[in-house]
Amino acid sequence: MEKKVKKSDFLQILKNSPIIAAVREEERLTQALQSKTKVIFLLKTNILTLPNVVQEIKRHEKLAFIHLDLLEGLAQDKYALRYLGEVVGIDGIITTRTNLIQQAKEEELIAIQRFFVLDSSALATGVKIMQTSEPDFVEILPGIIFIHLGEELRNQLSYPLIAGGLIRTPEEAKDILNAGAVGISTTSIALWNL
Repeated sequence: MEKKVKKSDFLQILKNSPIIAAVREEERLTQALQSKTKVIFLLKTNILTLPNVVQEIKRHEKLAFIHLDLLEGLAQDKYALRYLGEVVGIDGIITTRTNLIQQAKEEELIAIQRFFVLDSSALATGVKIMQTSEPDFVEILPGIIFIHLGEELRNQLSYPLIAGGLIRTPEEAKDILNAGAVGISTTSIALWNL
């Protein structure tokens, strides 16, 4: 079994290569593997294809994260997390579910809590949830709001922040990183090689 990636290592990887390839369709995996990105978020997959997909990601010396809420064919409990980490070899998870954050951390997986900022009320609720779950990273959606609310988000959430969603241009990506996001997850192939 290979060595687990630590939070500090992941943060350094994002510092050097902040664009994360978010792959929803497996047909796009080849493009993600050939891109400059060092991290791949698998947004939709199933337990049958996952081991081979993760093996291919590792062969390309990239980190593999799974959006646990969208994984088909596996219960979402501590045994699933142990299987995903020890047998499949993922580096971390993305989830909206608070209870899975602590379980993932117990399995030494990097835990990213996905958080939708729909309005100021959702932001206040999310801040309280993060204080309870204590994720390693928080993914803010839609990420484009980071351009306008980056400072406020950083002040209210004391975790490294990843911006995801509705980021379409290199200029927007640069503005979001300048606003303090440590990374950007995007399905836009055009941004994967920034």
